[in-house]
Amino acid sequence: MGDVCLVGLMVLVYIWFPRVAAQNLIKNPRDQNTEHTLLINEVNADTPGMDTSEFVELYHTSGRTARLDGYYLVFYNGNGNRAYKVLNLQGKVTNGQGFFLVGSPSVNPAIVIPKNTIQNGPDAIALYYGKGNYKEGMDVTSRGLVDALVHKTKKMDRADTLVRVLTPGRDAFLEDSTFRTTDESIERCRGADSQWIFQVAVPTPGTDNHCILTSQLNASAVLISEVHTASSAEDFEFIELQGPHSTMLRDIVLVLIDGRTKDIYFTMDVYGKTSADGLLLLGPAQSKAPVDLPFPENSTHPVLRDGPNAVALYRGNTSSFALGKVLPAAGLLDAFVYTNSEGASPELLEALTLGRPALESTRHQLGNVSMSRCNCCSVTRDSLSYVLSQPTPGKFNDCPSKRFSQTVSFCLLVADCQEWLSKSEEVLTTLVQAFDRSCSCGVSPAYFKDSEVACQDLGLLFTTLLTAKSEDQLSSLLLAFNTFLESPRVVSFDRRNITAESSCFKDINVPDLPPGVPSQVPEGTREPSRQVGELLINEVNPDNPGGGEDAEYIELFYTGRTHFDLQRYWLVLYNGRNSRAYRVLDLSGHHTDELGYFLVGSSTVHPAPMIRLPPNTIQNGADAVALYYSNSTLYTVNMAVTC
Repeated sequence: MGDVCLVGLMVLVYIWFPRVAAQNLIKNPRDQNTEHTLLINEVNADTPGMDTSEFVELYHTSGRTARLDGYYLVFYNGNGNRAYKVLNLQGKVTNGQGFFLVGSPSVNPAIVIPKNTIQNGPDAIALYYGKGNYKEGMDVTSRGLVDALVHKTKKMDRADTLVRVLTPGRDAFLEDSTFRTTDESIERCRGADSQWIFQVAVPTPGTDNHCILTSQLNASAVLISEVHTASSAEDFEFIELQGPHSTMLRDIVLVLIDGRTKDIYFTMDVYGKTSADGLLLLGPAQSKAPVDLPFPENSTHPVLRDGPNAVALYRGNTSSFALGKVLPAAGLLDAFVYTNSEGASPELLEALTLGRPALESTRHQLGNVSMSRCNCCSVTRDSLSYVLSQPTPGKFNDCPSKRFSQTVSFCLLVADCQEWLSKSEEVLTTLVQAFDRSCSCGVSPAYFKDSEVACQDLGLLFTTLLTAKSEDQLSSLLLAFNTFLESPRVVSFDRRNITAESSCFKDINVPDLPPGVPSQVPEGTREPSRQVGELLINEVNPDNPGGGEDAEYIELFYTGRTHFDLQRYWLVLYNGRNSRAYRVLDLSGHHTDELGYFLVGSSTVHPAPMIRLPPNTIQNGADAVALYYSNSTLYTVNMAVTC
């Protein structure tokens, strides 16, 4: 495996001791920090026909396997407010993505229930934790309550008692049966204010909820969802728009603009009804895939040109737009600018996307790909909300997910760090574009989320979450990113050349080998020297009382009792069941504090961890935590245990 050293190991063996009144440690769900916990994620209580596709989906927001011991799923009848079904989840676990399905056989659930089991409403579904006596026929209770959904299908239905006990201050959710002509479900999403909400959506049992916020869609007439240009006569070129579901669109104009001249070269009026998913597909009339609105018959083929070019949506009609002329100043709804190796006009970017950069398309290297929006729907006129992906005409876009993600960091070597704090978004965009040109892997800034910046010894430390569409893609991108920053990288930003490195901290006492690893000099021939410090796994807390598991941590300690650079160190958590890694942390870019300590842990740990983990990340055992040092090896989730 190249230059690899295992420098620390702790094996965790979990022994269960009975706890008294564990349910008392579970707070009311309205008071919980539900960022990382077990939740009711999606419910389909009423399906067309014989109710053969019902389900309840639970989701552990760590996005990984979690034990469900101590949890109960209870179904309440709003007529009498008593439990009509109780499921004990003892011995069950979520799958590797954090999902757990209860439902009809057709949805491939972990627990199968007979058809027509889940009542349509006004009823409720509640999730409990603890040693309460949960049984069929019991009265509704809030004792041990973790999460709940009260639902109904008719506006006039009442569920006052269920609401008062299970979701006080929140009305019963009204499922809109007209949302889709086929089927719909109730899905949990983050609202515009980052609070959890429920909304009606397309059923997605066992997979991520699409979470396109209806409120945001209703605030915008229509958005550009996906653009696919044709690279050959056989290719299907199309433009996909997104708006409120099952809604008539009118008085909207599609405008295509030449990125070099800034002139209009194509216009068409947009009208028609969006699908139940809010999509409207525009494309050639004579195509293999059916379109909702065909391009005009007199259109030249292909309609969409290679970049630099722009796609824009305006209010109005085509009579207000003349071919070969510049864009109007008013009426712009949304715009998307794309380019290849040639840059788009700065004036065009300023007019359409408020100066935001164009999406750099490497289609010639990646093959048949679309340019797809992956940040819906509050952000408009931002080309960096798009990624290159597999074409999905008339379907939801293929986007990177936090389910496949890992934190990465880099250092911007600047003397005036405070000045650069306000430019963090521009810094990330510039570096990602340079990274993509280096690896030709088709990434854009939309792959990087939840960025944080801080001033450290040598400059600006940038930490961000690299997301992907699969574990394989994540591994590939991590390897490419590490290679990209293997040596100092000079990038041009704001007419200045700046250097990016993998670490913001340098320790002149750091030896070439990891601490504690002897050199190859024979014993007795080397001169006496002071003892070299070691980096060790110092303390681990993998199991906390209650169901929150939000005080877990791993503490590292450098015995030299000073700042110590963690460049090239990796912390790997292994699952004892399959002897494979379930969590990998690259510690490059971090360093211990002035006393030699470094803390990895959940959000409630004090002092605050240098790297935060979702609650319930560290498994209880029999498992292992290992510390590695390597100049060349890339450690990845699901790799086999190694020394």
